Amino acid sequence: MSPLLRLFARPETAPHLSPTEWNLVLRAGHSQHLLARLGFRLEAHGVADACPRAAWDALEGARYFAELIQVQVAREVRAIRKALAPLGTEVILLKGAAYQLAGLPLSLGRHASDLDVLVQREQLAAVEARLLASGWEATKLNAYDQRYYRTWMHEIPPLRHRDRDIEVDVHHALLPLTSRLHPDPALLWAESVPLDRPGLRVLDPCDMLLHTAAHLFQDGEVKDGVKDLLDIQGQLEAFADQTDFYPRLLERARRLELGRPLYYALTFAHLMLEVPVPQGVLAEVRAFGPGPLADALMRRLVTRVLDPHYPLRREPVIAQWLLYARSHWLRMPPGLLTGHLSRKAWLRLTERPGHPVARPPSQGGDDPLA
Repeated sequence: MSPLLRLFARPETAPHLSPTEWNLVLRAGHSQHLLARLGFRLEAHGVADACPRAAWDALEGARYFAELIQVQVAREVRAIRKALAPLGTEVILLKGAAYQLAGLPLSLGRHASDLDVLVQREQLAAVEARLLASGWEATKLNAYDQRYYRTWMHEIPPLRHRDRDIEVDVHHALLPLTSRLHPDPALLWAESVPLDRPGLRVLDPCDMLLHTAAHLFQDGEVKDGVKDLLDIQGQLEAFADQTDFYPRLLERARRLELGRPLYYALTFAHLMLEVPVPQGVLAEVRAFGPGPLADALMRRLVTRVLDPHYPLRREPVIAQWLLYARSHWLRMPPGLLTGHLSRKAWLRLTERPGHPVARPPSQGGDDPLA
C-alpha cells in the first residue's frame, strides 16, 4: 500500500510518516487531486497537528481550489434548475454534485471534473432543447461522435455553457445501452430522495454506492479511479450504520443487475482501504464474483493500477491496457466494438490539423476543470 492510501485507510498513522513518505504522499496526492480531501480526513481524525508544517500547508492550500470547483458546481446546478423550471421536470444529481448538495462528509475537499445529472429518457429531448436554448452548447460536434452518443450511450454528448467552463453530462441511464448490464432507471427513480431544493433529487444511498461501483468497475477503465474507490469508502462510512443497509444493498444489486461491480467495490474497499465490511457480507457478495482465475487476475491488476504510487514510479502500462480493454469489452458487443475502435482510429488519422472536435473557448485561460 502506498503512503497515500495508507493515510486514507489509517489516518492515525500520520504522525509516524517519515519526510520521504510525506514527499510521496504530497506528490501522488497532487497528481490525483486528493490533497484537499486528505487534509479534511486527517483533520476529522484529530491528527492535523501531527503533520509537518510544510505538509499541512500543502494540504490546507489545496482546499481553495477544491472549494472553487464546488462553488462552480453549485452555480451550475442553480443554472440548470432555472433553465428547466418551465418544464416542471426533476433531475437526479449524480456523483460529486449529489454528495455536495446532500451534505455528505465525503464531499469535503472532493475535486469534481464535471457535473452529472440523470433525467427520465422520455424527457431527454425536451431537457436538451431547454439547455441549448439557455446557452449550453455541445462539445462534440463530430457527426460520428453525435451518433455514437445518441445511439449507444447512456447520455447525450457533453454540454458546456458558452460563458462557463464546467462540463455537464446529461444521463438517461447509468450504463451504456450496449453494456452487458442494464440497471433499470425506473427502479432508481422510484427510490430516489428529494433534496430541499425543488426539482432536485439524489439516488438512494444503496443506489448511490452501486452507481459508483458500476462507474469504476463496469463502465470505467479503472486507471485514475482512486477517487471513486475513496467515494466508496466514504459512502460505506456514511451509510453502513443505517438499519439493514447491507441487506438492502445486496438486494438492490440483484434487482439492478449490479452484483459484479458491487463485489469488486466491497472487495477492493476492504482490501486496499481496510474498510470494515462485515465478513458475512463479503461471503455473501462473493456469489456475484467471477471465477477464481479471473478474480485473482483482477486483484493483481486493480491493486497495481489504483494504488497511486505514481508519478514517482513507472506506471503499470500492461495492467492499465488490460483493464482498458476489459472496460471496452464490457461496454460493447464484439462486432460493434471492433467497428467503433476502427472508426475512431481512422478519424484520428484523417482529422485535419486545426479542425479538432469543437469546444467553446475558455473565458479565463486554461480550463481548471479539464
